[in-house]
Amino acid sequence: MTEHKPLQDPKNFSEKDYKRFEFLLFSQDTSAEVLEDIVMTLAHLPTQRAQDLLARFKESDRAEDVAFLEPAVEEGKMWTIWPETVQEERDMMALKLYHKKNDHIVELMGQVKVYEYNINQYQIELQALEQLQKEALKKSEQEDIKYRIMAINDFLRMEKVNLEEANKDIAIEEKIAQKIKAGIKTERYKNLEPWDIAGFHFDGEE
Repeated sequence: MTEHKPLQDPKNFSEKDYKRFEFLLFSQDTSAEVLEDIVMTLAHLPTQRAQDLLARFKESDRAEDVAFLEPAVEEGKMWTIWPETVQEERDMMALKLYHKKNDHIVELMGQVKVYEYNINQYQIELQALEQLQKEALKKSEQEDIKYRIMAINDFLRMEKVNLEEANKDIAIEEKIAQKIKAGIKTERYKNLEPWDIAGFHFDGEE
């Protein structure tokens, strides 16, 4: 197994180095040991160029010659997005909050569907009760239907209020989320998905 490498300094790698890595990675004549060494180097080289090479190699015929390729690719992604300045740390925190807000919005949208479903159910039942109320029924049945209609109307009002509040929450959460995203200054963070940063955790983060 190739020895683990420390984080590499991008300044130590020139275009010539990348071209050499590319040639060796996709050559049928390169030994498995050399492939492993290159993959280990690229996994600890925090540049997009290194990650692009790893991603291409992962789809190649020689990929199976490097047993640790999958974790190497994941580790490489983490080093590429790792915050190195106060601004980047703040932006990473903002990015996490942005995705958290989006998750909350999805939850609220699901709740809206529940409220809408309940409202439709109550309206169907209310219509049936009102039709039944017009029929010649016993006094006790009429009383029972009257109280059922009152109860259904109460439930209907509550669900409509819940629906209105949920829609208001969605609208404001969407605006907040967009402002948070707009405030992210680190270019390489702007289009990262939740799964791209799933392995990064702040102290104190749940």
